[in-house]
Amino acid sequence: MIVTMTISYMMFGLLLWLGLYMCNRDKQNMRFIAFGVSIILIAIGIGTQLVSSAGETLLYYDSITALCLHLSFVIWGITLLQTYFTQNDSHQKTIVMWNRSTSMNRIVDLPLLLLYTFILLNDWVSWLRIPFVWELHIFGLTLSFFAIWELIKKLQSHGEAWLPDLLRSLDYSILFALLFSGQVALVIHIGAEWDRKMVLLLLISICASVSYQVFVSQIRTFLDKFVFATLPKLRQKRARLRMVEDAELRIDNQAEPEEMDEEEIYRHTRRALSQFGDLQRLAASPLTQLRLIDRRLRERNADDELIERAIELKTILLESIGNLKPRQEDTFGTADEWRFYNALYFPYIVGIKPYSLRYSSNKLDSASLEAYEWFRTYVPERTYYNWQNAGAKLVALMLKEKNVS
Repeated sequence: MIVTMTISYMMFGLLLWLGLYMCNRDKQNMRFIAFGVSIILIAIGIGTQLVSSAGETLLYYDSITALCLHLSFVIWGITLLQTYFTQNDSHQKTIVMWNRSTSMNRIVDLPLLLLYTFILLNDWVSWLRIPFVWELHIFGLTLSFFAIWELIKKLQSHGEAWLPDLLRSLDYSILFALLFSGQVALVIHIGAEWDRKMVLLLLISICASVSYQVFVSQIRTFLDKFVFATLPKLRQKRARLRMVEDAELRIDNQAEPEEMDEEEIYRHTRRALSQFGDLQRLAASPLTQLRLIDRRLRERNADDELIERAIELKTILLESIGNLKPRQEDTFGTADEWRFYNALYFPYIVGIKPYSLRYSSNKLDSASLEAYEWFRTYVPERTYYNWQNAGAKLVALMLKEKNVS
């Protein structure tokens, strides 16, 4: 009994950490978020079983646990279907219909689907019955394994390192949980009974410890707004240091952008364009390690550090997009020669989202507002993304040419 409870507490903490980490690692990746929320629901189910085991078993505890399990699968399943029929990446949107682009996802999805089917059979057929808590453990472990596998594959395709940041988050979470929640567990064990209130207190302590570690950067940024409200320069300096710390853990120092073929350069350029307004994410791009960046930093006597390299890459991308502009004296045009410039400049540099129902165009200048209305009125969404793809290829070609010149 003690061993089972200890394993359940460990599983609760680890699943909670991984779920929060997946949600926080890339907030624009819906598959990461789906995995994260599904894992968090399994952790909640395990926590509910721990609370239930601390007293007389009540039916609604098992109902909550079952709801967490099935809701976890439903959330993951909805994202699965969306992934198969619409590939909507943070830097690209392309309609695909069950082709090779989804083959890697099938490797992940099929075992989870089979496992969930087995769990349903286990609940319906008596000779397959195993304890419900172990169903949660098995499904949670399997979901976690494939979530990490998905994380690794996706980050590698983005040219980012995955291990340093993952290990940092895991190690710190374990340390925080042992340091704070361990004290609560010790006090309960020595001076109190393991009733529902004490178990719930311990679970809340684990949640607080793990959540603080996962979101420590955001928490510090939020607190600095109040603590250093009268010291804006210090606040900005601290924010920059946090940005560098996070970006350094995500950059792949083994990347060799000079050896990339045209397709890889294009893929990373496409992603860098989508991250134009996010300097921290842009800093993790392997394009920041191009020799072109080294040369330009030396020319302007800038420090060779991570954020400066990201700023330089941002400048190069802006210059390349500017080179697509047919007439430099004009701010906007609708002729065919303007289409690639319009499809890159206004969405990525200005930030307009012409096909988003939630986007507000109130703060746009006259040229950007004209472009916004033109996209919505005359340019089909699929054509818009085709222009972005073609324009990004031209930018990638210019980037490659500048790098070798």
